[in-house]
Amino acid sequence: MKRGFDIPKGKELSLGHPGHPGHPGHPYPSVEELKNIWIPHAIKMRLSKSKELDVCNWSEQEEVRAEELLGDPDSVYVYDLMATVVHILDPRTGGSLVGHIKVGETYHQRKEGVTHQQWYLFNDFLIEPVDKCEAVQFDISWKVPAILYYARRNLNAKYNLVIKNPIEASVLLAEASLARKQRKCHATFIPLLLSEMPQAGDLVGLDAEFVTLNEEEAELRSDGTKSTIKPSQMSVARITCVRGQGPNEGVPFIDDYISTQEQVVDYLTQYSGIKPGDLDAKISSKHLTTLKSTYLKLRFLIDVGVKFVGHGLQKDFRVINLMVPKDQVIDTVYLFHIPRKRMISLRFLAWYFLDLKIQGETHDSIEDARTALQLYRKYLELSPPGAEPEDFRKVLKGLYEKGRKLDWKVPEPDSQSSPKRKWSGLSL
Repeated sequence: MKRGFDIPKGKELSLGHPGHPGHPGHPYPSVEELKNIWIPHAIKMRLSKSKELDVCNWSEQEEVRAEELLGDPDSVYVYDLMATVVHILDPRTGGSLVGHIKVGETYHQRKEGVTHQQWYLFNDFLIEPVDKCEAVQFDISWKVPAILYYARRNLNAKYNLVIKNPIEASVLLAEASLARKQRKCHATFIPLLLSEMPQAGDLVGLDAEFVTLNEEEAELRSDGTKSTIKPSQMSVARITCVRGQGPNEGVPFIDDYISTQEQVVDYLTQYSGIKPGDLDAKISSKHLTTLKSTYLKLRFLIDVGVKFVGHGLQKDFRVINLMVPKDQVIDTVYLFHIPRKRMISLRFLAWYFLDLKIQGETHDSIEDARTALQLYRKYLELSPPGAEPEDFRKVLKGLYEKGRKLDWKVPEPDSQSSPKRKWSGLSL
């Protein structure tokens, strides 16, 4: 390939292939090498007295000159490019959509040392910063513009616009299931009452289960190494939220199974607890709903400001495709972790700290969400405010020593190994 852009005939690559110029891992060319840039980052529009519209390219940094505003300031506007959506062509799969979005300064103020606005590439694989020229570089042979989004400069500052959350609390109230047989089964959750609606800072135990829609596609290179052409596609199949405080602490208020029309190649039953038929509205006995409905519930909880408690939430939110502020996530996988050492399973932590045996034959998201909440309570008990950090570090050292002795496997019920002796010698 020439500069990684020109694909020889007969060598068409999917977007999942590292050699494809649309793949996030593909090295971007320098600004000098970028060609086919015919979309401006900013445009100026002016309506003359004769009602003729004049449109021209404009510099991002340049402001409208004062003399141009002397006539009628409301007739001159500058629009900045904020996002582009492009269609990446692929003869085999039909292609896919990739977004380039200009992230505002508010987001970057959370990152140390970054104060400027930055463009990011969004696709099925990851979110990655890119040069601003990449957002306006097109090649009709493989990268076709689909949507160009311009926003009027300084509009928010001029009109003091405030975007309010359009999602109402009613999304958390009782809803009908899509499954025909669900009414015949005992419900696994109790919807929130209006008096129970979450407030900022409230705890919510969360767990999610996933299934595989498409298997990984890979090829073997001549040197014997494997190259991933297209990674496996995971889809959320069940989301559970349990109350984190109050008289009903631990009681689920969301237990949604996500209906899907796509072919599931692996239900991952051993790890997910999802069985064939659970996601089929014709035969499912679960509370079946749409992905959109569950997204609205989670989005409402995020916007309200609750704190999610769970195990491995960082990965879960990434697969669910939700961005949750770090200060709203309490992940027990990191609470009970010594840096540069292995992550510990929820099952082992539950046995060691709570003397609970969970995930016997399969996983259950209600059980996992409740257990994560209990572990967080135990963490607060072991590491209260004002306590010496070294005391909790001794607890973690004991945990890792026990784990290594048992090869990180929970002993059978008749085993002599017991977690009861784990804190001997410590005054808690």
